[in-house]
Amino acid sequence: MKRNYLSPIVSIIIGVVTLTAILVSCKKDKLTEPPKDIDEKKENFYDVKTNLIVERIKRFDNQLKELKKGVYRDEMYIDADSALWNIESLFNVTYSSPDENYVDKKIHELSFEINVDNDKLSMKDVNDLYDDLTNSVREAYRNDGFSTNKGLMSLFVEKGESRSGKLCVKAVAVTGRTDYHQVEYKPFLQGPFDNESCWYYGEYGGSCTNPDILTDAAELIEDTINYYHGYKPDKITNCRSVYVDMIYIPLDGDEYWSESNNDYYIFYKEDCDLEELYLDGNQLNEYYHNEIKVIKELIPKDPKYSSLFSDDFVFMEINIDGSKMYGINNIPIYNHQNYVFYGTNCMVTKEDFGNAKDLLNN
Repeated sequence: MKRNYLSPIVSIIIGVVTLTAILVSCKKDKLTEPPKDIDEKKENFYDVKTNLIVERIKRFDNQLKELKKGVYRDEMYIDADSALWNIESLFNVTYSSPDENYVDKKIHELSFEINVDNDKLSMKDVNDLYDDLTNSVREAYRNDGFSTNKGLMSLFVEKGESRSGKLCVKAVAVTGRTDYHQVEYKPFLQGPFDNESCWYYGEYGGSCTNPDILTDAAELIEDTINYYHGYKPDKITNCRSVYVDMIYIPLDGDEYWSESNNDYYIFYKEDCDLEELYLDGNQLNEYYHNEIKVIKELIPKDPKYSSLFSDDFVFMEINIDGSKMYGINNIPIYNHQNYVFYGTNCMVTKEDFGNAKDLLNN
């Protein structure tokens, strides 16, 4: 499928890169700061954790506004983990619409550098990074190829390596095309795909009978998983959803092996014939259930990732890229890039943050 995500500033050097390593190797902090000046009138709506989130985002927003006004005379510093949590959360509560129905998406991968001293960042540099990141995501969003029904799903900000006084900051923006029509799938027992199904698991290879159809097995599995398992909270009048403590995990297909069926859980084949890339209904259901097992069980329990999850994390959605074919020792390998997104969801009032702003007009 066609998924595909900075301008220099004084102390931040940026460059667009394709992430080939796991971004989540060092995750920004979760919510840790104590509440300050909680608005009493919100107590009846927000729970304690949401109050913490709302007040922390507001406080950071006010700090950036005061910096721009030149209120602070002395240099202020903030922990790098806290700064990245704040940047991601403020951006998403300002611009993102994660609960829309996205029928097509693109992944935009960005990389920055910022001055760091003992894991501390100056608020001036943090302010510059936030502005530069916003401008960069705006440019990616403007040029994502979608001309109508555009939407910005979420921004993920990750802490990278620190070298020679510079901290690498990686970001992943997910943009897409929205559709307010919800497909009503019928209940199923064995899986959502019937015996007549037969689709190419590649890059828009169509069905077995019509290879010219602009869809494929990967897209069908992705859409079905997101429909049944992606987190879409109930809409509340005058409220909107925001995700924090977000995690982005890319998988190539060979990370998890199933001993029971002697195969990988998600799509990964070595030296197979073209016919093997056409999946019938039983195979589609098998991959559908295997991907869900990876999403719901294997990733959260994997020691590489388990410490990154908050206690109340939810699976947001999965993006499955079209077939990637490469060779090792002249043996062709077919796999799919899987982008799995998680986060902690809370509802915030529009009185506090308003509707999501249009990034192209703000």
